[in-house]
Amino acid sequence: MSHTEQAINLYRNLAQECDIAMALVDVLLEEQACLVKLETKRLGELALQKEGMMLELEKRYLNNIQIAQSLGYEPTLDGIAHWVDELATDERRLQSTYATLRETLQQAHRLNTANGELVAEQLAGLQERISILTAAAVAEQQPGTANTYGPTGSLNSLSGSGLTPRAVIR
Repeated sequence: MSHTEQAINLYRNLAQECDIAMALVDVLLEEQACLVKLETKRLGELALQKEGMMLELEKRYLNNIQIAQSLGYEPTLDGIAHWVDELATDERRLQSTYATLRETLQQAHRLNTANGELVAEQLAGLQERISILTAAAVAEQQPGTANTYGPTGSLNSLSGSGLTPRAVIR
């Protein structure tokens, strides 16, 4: 395969990866909106889409690594960058497409991290609410124990314990 054909093929492959990465960013943004709104039904579908896209991107990356290595480049991101730089003399769009792909993947990584933090925050809040309600149920069944909520709904036993209630309801 000629140098020019390699450049065109790599450009096409990276352009397809850009499309997948941009679609992944869209899924992650939708996932974030569902997390904020607590729309759990849609989250399962989005998780499957996200997983499929991430697996496809990983497969393509490993294929690029293998091709780059077979051409004498290091089997790393730096090796692919050198490969892109060399082929860019025959296909000028190659460098900008590769840069777009890297930036889009970084954005996807940031969104995925933020979504994970949202999930962790919501789980922590949910766990705290469950603990408070469990303590209230135990207190109701065992009247001699400390109450979480008093008869008027006010906090009784938590006030002197150093604990502060957390109400993260979205």
